[in-house]
Amino acid sequence: MKNISAKPDSPFYHKWKISLGAKFAALVAFILVITMGTVATYNYRIENSLSLESLYSKGRILGKFIASVSPQPILSYDFSTLNDYVKKASHKEDIIYAVILSPDNDNLTSYLNHDNGYIHSAIEKPGQYTISDIVNLVNQDKSVIRMTFPIILEDQNLGMVEIGISRERIDSLSRKQLLKLLFWNVIIIIFLDICIYIIFRRSTLQPIRELIQGSDRVARGDLEHKVAVGASDELGTLTISFNEMIGKLNTSTREKDQALTELQELNKTLEFHVEKRTQELKSANKALKHIALHDELTGLPNRSLIFDRLIQAIRMSIRRQEPFTIMMMDLDRFKDVNDTLGHDVGDELLKDVGTRLKNSLRHIDTVGRLGGDEFAIILPGVGEEYAITVANKLVHIFNEPFEQNGISLSIGTSIGIAIFPQHGDDTLTLLKRADVAMYVAKNDNCGYFVYDVAEDKHSTQRLALMGDLRNAIQNDELVLHYQPIIELSSGNIIRAEALVRWIHPVRGLISPVDFIPLMEQTGFINMLSQWVLNSAFRQQELMSSSGYKIGLAVNLSIYNLKDPEFAEKLFELLESNKKHLGNLVLEVTESAVMADSDYVTNTISRLKKMKVKISIDDFGIGYSSLSRLKKLPVSEVKIDKSFVTGMLTNKDDAVIVKSTIDLAHNLGLKVVAEGVENQESMDILIALGCDMAQGIHIAAPLEIEQFFDFVTKIQSSKRKSQI
Repeated sequence: MKNISAKPDSPFYHKWKISLGAKFAALVAFILVITMGTVATYNYRIENSLSLESLYSKGRILGKFIASVSPQPILSYDFSTLNDYVKKASHKEDIIYAVILSPDNDNLTSYLNHDNGYIHSAIEKPGQYTISDIVNLVNQDKSVIRMTFPIILEDQNLGMVEIGISRERIDSLSRKQLLKLLFWNVIIIIFLDICIYIIFRRSTLQPIRELIQGSDRVARGDLEHKVAVGASDELGTLTISFNEMIGKLNTSTREKDQALTELQELNKTLEFHVEKRTQELKSANKALKHIALHDELTGLPNRSLIFDRLIQAIRMSIRRQEPFTIMMMDLDRFKDVNDTLGHDVGDELLKDVGTRLKNSLRHIDTVGRLGGDEFAIILPGVGEEYAITVANKLVHIFNEPFEQNGISLSIGTSIGIAIFPQHGDDTLTLLKRADVAMYVAKNDNCGYFVYDVAEDKHSTQRLALMGDLRNAIQNDELVLHYQPIIELSSGNIIRAEALVRWIHPVRGLISPVDFIPLMEQTGFINMLSQWVLNSAFRQQELMSSSGYKIGLAVNLSIYNLKDPEFAEKLFELLESNKKHLGNLVLEVTESAVMADSDYVTNTISRLKKMKVKISIDDFGIGYSSLSRLKKLPVSEVKIDKSFVTGMLTNKDDAVIVKSTIDLAHNLGLKVVAEGVENQESMDILIALGCDMAQGIHIAAPLEIEQFFDFVTKIQSSKRKSQI
């Protein structure tokens, strides 16, 4: 190849010579293109990211909303309402579909946005497709965002909400905005480049041309010629003599060294500040991460971190081929502490619980707070035998009282145990089954319980029963039965205890033992008690109009006495039924009456002033304080039937019955013995001086018509005996 010379007088040099102005204009244009292009790209990414975040937020809000309103329709099998919820909430821009799946991934309801191209594309493909098939086809597109949200009610998994969101519109708008921005950037770059070139040409290129022309004249021998430079800038300095230029060059060298030293110091200062700021950001990020993954009150891992640790435990157990244990634990009497002593004391108690748990477990174990008074414990590499040992240890530890503000609090705990992989191989299954086991432990008052599939079936039935409870009162499925209470000295029927029964449309008669605790747990107990009182008063009015002068006994729950709203409704009801107040007895359990609550005491005192008698039900199975019993405005006690039925064969039960009668009489209280099953028990109670009795030996609980017949029969029999 021929070597092309680049000498100034060569033809190639003149052909390809590019002017300084053109180079400067090109350089400015290049810098503007790079700068504004970078800014435009950065803005595009920021705006696209913000738009996508807004889209995600929109999806989360929608998903959480649907998940929050879905439990009631799911439990009541009201899929029409559920479908309306999903359709109304999901008919929004960018939403492709919204489906609700059961825990078994069955489709409960769905919404497909037929205005969306993804849905059209999925439906128009050949073949028969279910909703799940269409959703799976849509999710294959990378621009579709799939989001899922669990539907949880009281730690029970009722299903999952799945939402599909299209990011196509957001991406399209962002691309259009980028193209628009790039177009205007090109216009601005051209305009700025022209303006800068004109200024550069007038201020710099013109003096340079004059200097070149003067140099050419001097080179041709015109030594008298002097270059006239109008500006006093660097171009003017260029005309100074060589010697002066050398002197200035030496000065400039010293200045450059000094400037370099200053620049190095500035760099060190900058590096120091950058390092300091980096450490501050690391500390802030660490603190934020801790806050996001830990419970604010106790400092223990929260639900999110527990789920993450559970996933890690599953992976490690699979890799090492060993089991691990998940425990669910809650406090037995924590609600009583909150209601009686306040939430501040409850919060301090939860902190002490967290500390006690951490100090009782290994350093490799994880203990976290799921919410409220519920805690989760993960024991890596531990099977059932060791898990039971740990559970026994925790039950023993939590039987030790807590000290709060000088008060000794005994709370106790119930623990549910599930083992991986024996009881489940995924997080949700393990947590659910540990929760089922915990529920059994609490119901059986046994401290801890290892998951059993038989109890899980019971839990499912219980969940269905809770759903039916919502409509039992509205559907008129509840009835009152009446069990007579007689005066032992005369044999007269002086009172009837109103007992609620549930006639389920499918399951038939359901015992109160099965549904009253559920009523208390779900908060329906106030509604139920209000219904019982209203119905009992109506039927007592019927008794009075029929000539039966019989008192009425109604059971109340501790939750009724502690609820100010229920108490006020009760007083209003009593005000409107004043003529029956002298014959009304409200039965409350021993634990409810003995609760150290000023509000409960004031409520009982107010009822006493309204001539309502208070009877302590199930007396003897609790831990009554005699000094407190003496101060309470109660009228009578009911000996628990377990002692009455056992006194014929168990000397201890007989002693308890006799002692209770003597104690009550010494305190000025009447005594009712319940659970009288035979005449021998009746004779013993009469001999011991018991005042009243009830039980199947006298009569079982009767429907209102049967009760009238029974009373009529007894009264007729007594009249005949008097003749």
